[in-house]
Amino acid sequence: MPIWIRYTKKILVEEGHSIPNLIHIFQLIVRHSDLFYSCRAQFVPQMVNSLSRLGLPYNTTAENRRLAIELAGLVVNWEKQRQNDLKKGANNDGTSQSTDVLNLTSAAGDPNKLSVDVTTFSDDSTKRIKVEPGLQSLCVMSPGSASSIPNIETPGSAAQPDEEFKPNAAMEEMIINFLIRVALVIEPKDKEASLMYKQALDLLSQALEVWPNANVKFNYLEKLLSSTPSSQSKDPSTALSQGLDVMNKVLEKQPHLFVRNNINQISQILEPCFKFKMLDAGNSLCSLLMMVSAAFPPEAVNTPQEVKMVYQKMEELVQKHLAVVAAPQTAGEDNSASMISFVLYVIKSLAEVHKNLIDPFNVVRVLQRLARDMGLSNASYTRQGQRSDADSAVTSSRQGADVGVVIANLKSVLKLISERVMSVPDCKRSVTQILNSLLSEKGTDPSVLLCILDLIKGWVEDDFGKAGTPVASSTSSITSKEVVSLLQKLSQVDKQNFSLSTAEEWDRKYLEFLYGLCADSNKYPLPLRQEVFQKVERQYLLGLRAKDPEVRMKFFVLYHESLGKTLFTRLQYIIQIQDWEALSDVFWLKQGLDLLLAILVEDKPITLAPNSAKIPPVLVSGATSDCTGVQPMATDIPEGSEEVPLTLDSLVLKHTHFLNDMSKLKVADLIIPLRELAHTDANVAYHLWVLVFPIVWVTLHKEEQMALAKPMIALLSKDYHKKQQTHRPNVVQALLEGLQLSHPQPRMPSELIKFIGKTYNAWHIALGLLESHVMLFLHDTKCSESLAELYRLLNEEDMRCGLWMKRSITAETRSGLSLVQHGYWQRAQSLFYQAMIKATQGTYNNTVPKAEMCLWEEQWLHCASQLSQWEALSDFGKLVENYEILLDSLWKQPDWAYLKDQVIPKAQLEETPKLRIIQAYFALHEKNTNGVPEAENIVGKGVDLALEQWWQLPEMSIHARIPLLQQFQQLVEVQESARIIVDISNGNKLSGNSTVGGHGGLYADLKDILETWRLRTPNEWDNTSVWYDLLQWRNEMYNAVIDAFKDFGNTNSQLHHLGFRDKAWNVNKLAHIARKHGLSDVCVSILEKMYGHSTMEVQEAFVKIREQAKAYLEMKGELTSGLNLINSTNLEYFPVKHKAEIFRLKGDFLLKLSDCEGANLAYSNAITLFKNLPKGWISWGNYCDMAYKETHEEVWLEYAVSCFLHGIKFGIPNSRSHLARVLYLLSFDTSSESVGRAFDKYLDQIPHWVWLSWIPQLLLSLQRTEASHCKLVLLKVATVYPQALYYWLRTYLLERRDVANKSEYGRIAMAQQRMQQNTSGVGASGSISLAEGSTRVSAHGGGALVSENQLHQGTQSAGGLGSHDGSSSQVQETERSGAAESNMPSGNDQSMQLNSSNNEAALRRNSAMGLVASAASAFDAAKDIMETLRSKHTNLASELEILLTEIGSRFVTLPEERLLAVVNALLHRCYKYPTATTAEVPQSLKKELSGVCRACFSADAVNKHVDFVREYKQDFERDLDPESTATFPATLADLTERLKHWKNILQSNVEDRFPAVLKLEDESRVLRDFYVVDVEVPGQYFADQEVAPDHTVKLDRVGADIPIVRRHGSSFRRLTLIGSDGSQRHFIVQTSLTPNARSDERILQLFRVMNRMFDKHKESRRRHICIHTPIIIPVWSQVRMVEDDLMYSTFLEVYENHCARNDREADLPITYFKEQLNQAICGQISPEAVVDLRLQAYNDITKNIVTETIFSQFMYKTLLNGNHTWAFKKQFAVQLALSSFMSFMLQIGGRSPNKILFAKNTGKIFQTDFHPSYDANGMIEFNEPVPFRLTRNLQAFFSHFGVEGLIVSAMCAASQAVVSPKQSQHLWHHLAMFFRDELISWSWRRPLGMPLAPVGGGSLNNVDLKQKVTTNVEHVITRINGIAPQYISEEEENGVDPPQSVQRGVAELVDAALTPRNLCMMDPTWHSWF
Repeated sequence: MPIWIRYTKKILVEEGHSIPNLIHIFQLIVRHSDLFYSCRAQFVPQMVNSLSRLGLPYNTTAENRRLAIELAGLVVNWEKQRQNDLKKGANNDGTSQSTDVLNLTSAAGDPNKLSVDVTTFSDDSTKRIKVEPGLQSLCVMSPGSASSIPNIETPGSAAQPDEEFKPNAAMEEMIINFLIRVALVIEPKDKEASLMYKQALDLLSQALEVWPNANVKFNYLEKLLSSTPSSQSKDPSTALSQGLDVMNKVLEKQPHLFVRNNINQISQILEPCFKFKMLDAGNSLCSLLMMVSAAFPPEAVNTPQEVKMVYQKMEELVQKHLAVVAAPQTAGEDNSASMISFVLYVIKSLAEVHKNLIDPFNVVRVLQRLARDMGLSNASYTRQGQRSDADSAVTSSRQGADVGVVIANLKSVLKLISERVMSVPDCKRSVTQILNSLLSEKGTDPSVLLCILDLIKGWVEDDFGKAGTPVASSTSSITSKEVVSLLQKLSQVDKQNFSLSTAEEWDRKYLEFLYGLCADSNKYPLPLRQEVFQKVERQYLLGLRAKDPEVRMKFFVLYHESLGKTLFTRLQYIIQIQDWEALSDVFWLKQGLDLLLAILVEDKPITLAPNSAKIPPVLVSGATSDCTGVQPMATDIPEGSEEVPLTLDSLVLKHTHFLNDMSKLKVADLIIPLRELAHTDANVAYHLWVLVFPIVWVTLHKEEQMALAKPMIALLSKDYHKKQQTHRPNVVQALLEGLQLSHPQPRMPSELIKFIGKTYNAWHIALGLLESHVMLFLHDTKCSESLAELYRLLNEEDMRCGLWMKRSITAETRSGLSLVQHGYWQRAQSLFYQAMIKATQGTYNNTVPKAEMCLWEEQWLHCASQLSQWEALSDFGKLVENYEILLDSLWKQPDWAYLKDQVIPKAQLEETPKLRIIQAYFALHEKNTNGVPEAENIVGKGVDLALEQWWQLPEMSIHARIPLLQQFQQLVEVQESARIIVDISNGNKLSGNSTVGGHGGLYADLKDILETWRLRTPNEWDNTSVWYDLLQWRNEMYNAVIDAFKDFGNTNSQLHHLGFRDKAWNVNKLAHIARKHGLSDVCVSILEKMYGHSTMEVQEAFVKIREQAKAYLEMKGELTSGLNLINSTNLEYFPVKHKAEIFRLKGDFLLKLSDCEGANLAYSNAITLFKNLPKGWISWGNYCDMAYKETHEEVWLEYAVSCFLHGIKFGIPNSRSHLARVLYLLSFDTSSESVGRAFDKYLDQIPHWVWLSWIPQLLLSLQRTEASHCKLVLLKVATVYPQALYYWLRTYLLERRDVANKSEYGRIAMAQQRMQQNTSGVGASGSISLAEGSTRVSAHGGGALVSENQLHQGTQSAGGLGSHDGSSSQVQETERSGAAESNMPSGNDQSMQLNSSNNEAALRRNSAMGLVASAASAFDAAKDIMETLRSKHTNLASELEILLTEIGSRFVTLPEERLLAVVNALLHRCYKYPTATTAEVPQSLKKELSGVCRACFSADAVNKHVDFVREYKQDFERDLDPESTATFPATLADLTERLKHWKNILQSNVEDRFPAVLKLEDESRVLRDFYVVDVEVPGQYFADQEVAPDHTVKLDRVGADIPIVRRHGSSFRRLTLIGSDGSQRHFIVQTSLTPNARSDERILQLFRVMNRMFDKHKESRRRHICIHTPIIIPVWSQVRMVEDDLMYSTFLEVYENHCARNDREADLPITYFKEQLNQAICGQISPEAVVDLRLQAYNDITKNIVTETIFSQFMYKTLLNGNHTWAFKKQFAVQLALSSFMSFMLQIGGRSPNKILFAKNTGKIFQTDFHPSYDANGMIEFNEPVPFRLTRNLQAFFSHFGVEGLIVSAMCAASQAVVSPKQSQHLWHHLAMFFRDELISWSWRRPLGMPLAPVGGGSLNNVDLKQKVTTNVEHVITRINGIAPQYISEEEENGVDPPQSVQRGVAELVDAALTPRNLCMMDPTWHSWF
């Protein structure tokens, strides 16, 4: 034995009594256990003896205890190592040495495991022991004087050598018992202790492995349990569980032995276990009992009696506790939950062995109890949700824990319920009952539900899954009926609180189970399968709504197979048989669609519509004999094609393969993915249904359709759709839209349609259905009432009126409604009143339907509220006890008392935002501060209601939401009022105890709100009732403010006056609005009654007087009272400005009373008092103008002009309109130039921007006498706003230069030279392009044409050929053939604007009165202006020049395109020609044709466009040149056919050869590289408001793509100009314009003026009436840019598109019409018969060729949905109404469909070629039988009442706005300026063939011109007045019976436009049938 061991031993023996030394040594040994192994015999006894000393005392440190455990472990490990060595040895020897060893191997399993244990153990120990440095060194060194240590003998050393040492039995027992005790002593509280605990238990099992036969005693456990808990530091329950752990460890190793030794302890431990019910103890207990049972099976014979006793005791305990649990709970017992879980655990674990543990009755009772708990805990949970106070929060955490336990217990009980329970009928009944309640309860935990699912699944599979039929029902636990009912319950489970994964798991399990039950024919009998499918799946449709597509498909197949394969059975199933309630929360039509689409023939190839894109074959190879030529066929690619380099051939081949595959696509390839998509996206499903349903419907037989009609109605009226009310889209919308598109439409109850429309947001579908119903069933009043109701809910008053006008029986209704529509409330009210009186007196003999009488009453009330007759309304309300009316009117009276006593307590009204608002008003008014919380609560509810309504309305409809927006404002103001009240009360509290004047910061909130209120008012054009609602309530609040501060008069006057000031402002504002709306009486009464205080601030007092005076001015018979009011006003208080205004008003009164002198005096007084009074100047100017008209003294004229200019200078928006008058007076100035003088005098003071909108007029004036004055203005504009002027000035210069040159030299050659050297810097490229432009227009034909031509003059003004598209290029080449210029060489385009006689005229001109300042001087003036502009803005001018030159020269059309346009125009000529189609081609047309041939293939063209000439010349001349007599067509019909043929050839060539989009870099390098600095995007100066130069949008660049726009034979390039702000403006470049082109610009200018008028009148503003005015920018005299919309389509394109889609020829109706008329033209019948013949032809066409729904279908396909269509329809109606209004007003004809452009997205309309034409005397000429274009397709699109409602009212409102008293004089002068320009230009461009005007030549003298202008203006004004409601209503006042509608003027026009007899008289190219 080494010396160091001896020393260690020595110290141990000597110092062993001191614990620290002991510990020290033992740590050494533990740390170096391997070294000590051989000498272990020396130390083990000592180690064993010290164990209990170190480890057991309660107060020992953890470290010591750990050491003790490690020591025990060391001994065990050493022993293990010894046994291993032994075993190795034994194995080597091959002999078995002792039973011990064998035992060991059997116990230990495989040795590796042991070694693993050892290592982990040693690892742990090294980690755990802190190694101190001292210790370490000691370990390493061996002590020096080893020899001196005597060899101490260890006990027992003599008996065996050290290597063989083995502890004796006593030691073993000590170690094992120590481990057991230490395990019981340790309290596993913290991490360290629990680790030790685990270690002790591990060691225990190891020790038992090493010494399997050791005797284990458990007597101290008894002590532990019996001792009273108080005496111990330890909680008995933990001790218990530890004891059980220990027992388990021992039992594992030596079951029989242990049980035999310790059976009593076991039975002892049972009871306390149940008492303390620790779950982990339960765990151990069960494993203990399980092991006991395993050792001694209960049924076995040889089980000892004691063990049996234990079992019995256990069973008794279990039953006892279960009984306790199941018994009704006593109050004190709160821990029953854990009790149950314990017992259940025990039962669950032991059930397999001890069958009779489960007593069915007890189990069921427990289940009941748990289910009850579950319900309770859920209830408390939900309660808590509502009650969020502190104490509930405390309980909830405990509750949460409890709920968890309850859930776990429930799951365990459910798992216990087995056949044994179910076979007892009573139990079975109650179990199913409990299950049902658990399933149907809302809050059952998902895991419990899953558990139930498994349980049921188990039962079903057990019972039905066994082979064959189930055994007699006594043993089977469940019948098929029960299966079905349980499944139904499972289907209804509420999955709301499932987590995502649980939901997926549930779906997966349940659906597999369900599918099995429905489909698995091996397992389940057929009756059960069918029953499950019918009653479960079909009722709940869970399979069909499965998320997983495979599962869904499986179920779908079941449905698919159970149904017949005909469409009718399928549709019937969807509509009638299947109940879809279970799917009512999703878009279930996708399931229905599946059923329909599943029976499509899936292997048919897909075919396309005739006009969809098809391509010719790529490879034309002889091998493939493919006759269609549409699908390309391909030869096979050679093998190994991958390696072949990609040549063109192989590429094409690959492509052909691809196309081949595509052409083989079958229906299934399209439908199957579509069906899947429909499942994921409801929108797809919606569209599919709407497409498919009408198709299916049409295929059904009549009887089948009849059979489905009723079920369809039943389906639509089902209640369960309500769940989808807020979904978009929802099923009801789809069903309804499907029906709307079906023919024949099944008739449905109109109330149902109305209900669906408003409830399910299917407004526009319902509207469409009802509109068609109303037209079909004319006498069904219900229908029209439903429709009217929907219109009302959508706030579509015009449509509603239109409907009533069509439906009404009495004239009163029609007349009254028209008055209401245009704001004549008083007259409407009296009319309705008379109607009601007549009805009660029996005048109508009871013929008036009830609905119409209700309408009278409703409208009377509406008028009363607009007229603010609150007293009358509340009297009426009291009379009929209508609380709604009372609520609305009483608070405005205000009569709060009656409201409080009689109305609020009694009123039972439906909840609406309005009701909420009034309740809130009431709360605030009655209770002041106490009402604030109540009011805020009410407002909250009101907002919710309003938002709900908002969501119910269709998404695009702005109009329907306006009332809601107004209610939102009221709601907001109630909240603000509450804040005001709070602010006042807080302030009063403070100011009570603060010093006077110290409250500056107080009331800040109040002041802010009052300030805001002034700024936040409704729109001027909103109805008066809207204003009244808001301002009346504010009045109440102002009263409150006045009240609060009434005593502050001296202390804080500012606050004191606050309320008064705002109240006065409020009252005046309301009065002002009433007056603006033409309600002067209301205005006066408001001013008199509403304010109610004696004092008023000066400013407000003035406003009050002004409003009152103006109201009196407008009232009949009140002039004197108004004058008295003004005269009695004390002017001392007012500042000068106000005094002056009062004088001005006085002047107005005197003028009306025709005291002219007095008026003049009053006006001059006003101006003397205050010079800057614009209105004063304007009034005075008007007076002077009037005086001039009467006296003709020029001095008045001068005064008038200077007054107007002053007015403009001091500027109010309205005064600018007087510029027209000034310019008009200037144009027709007197010889002494009195206007000019005044003009020049004040010119400098006028802001420059005012002139911007008059630039074209000013330029035209340059050639007239007023040139010098206009030049001054233009010079100013040129310096300040160069870009506003440049384009027009430049074009003017170019036009004039040629005329000037010609009149001086008479030679055009010079003009062309001039052109090239022109100062304006148009480079050579410019001149070339101009020359090119001219060459193709060389003229032809003499004037013979005109005399033959019996067309209306409109075309003559443009030569002969009526341009077919206003801007269509090149038409004029032939058009001007009438202008006899063939004698001139082919010169510049402009050359034609002057004819030879002009020269003579110029010579004859008298220069003094020369009314045309010579063209040359005009040219020079323009040149001066241009030079000024250039010198000021050099860079800008050069940039613009580059831009315009490029645009003018690069973007012209190609010769093919020009030829196409010419052919197109010629074809139209043929159609228009009034010759029989069988007759010979008329002479003039021949001339024209030969001219075209010469022009298009002239010498010039031959050089320039060689290819073009080579390709077309020969054929074209052969076919169409009259000179090639052999081939020229014989008759007109032949010629038409030829031209059609050519049109088709050219069209396909143009479209195929040229790209649809050109690239800027190819077209114009210059523009691509163009770097813009100063150029702005053109067209920003038209707004007639001040333009700050730095606020304009600069041009950034030109877009890279230039699409070619082709419209009816003409082609244009579309440029995109991109602005510096990113905006894009699109312009098309139009070339070769007619001389009429400038008229387009003029008319747009007139439109802009009229738009400003529309904006100012409430009726037009309310309807958003505004003409669309695109910008036109002239580029050269022959080229211009017109703003274009990407969405533009012409009206004719719609028709052509329809023809292409249906494979028809578009011109068919025209040719048919002409053929029908042949006999008429040949003169065989009388003129009356001609009309009949035309009418007959027209009717045939409308019946057979052109339907009336083409446009409606086109729009339906273009727009997204009904809402969009409706929005489009309204805007389109307004635009159409305006176009019609302008057509009628200016008598513009020729509205053929190709000239009407409309934007498909906004409905804006732009008419090309839209200007009047004039006869020889310069009068507007118009001879069409229809006033404007409103044809069948349009009428069908708007429906009859759409025309009545939208179009008629919009036209009336437009005329109302234009002739309103303020605007009528402006309109006169604007029109005068328009006609002045038109006639000046017209006189320049009259063709030769016409008789010359008296004063010879192109010049008209001034007197003549003025007279023509005035006559034209008067005509226009008379026409407008003829249809304007004002004038009609004034006639009415004299009382006509029956009363007439104020819209009758317009209505008559509309009738004329729609009458077939008129339409058939139109030219065939006008397409009157479309």
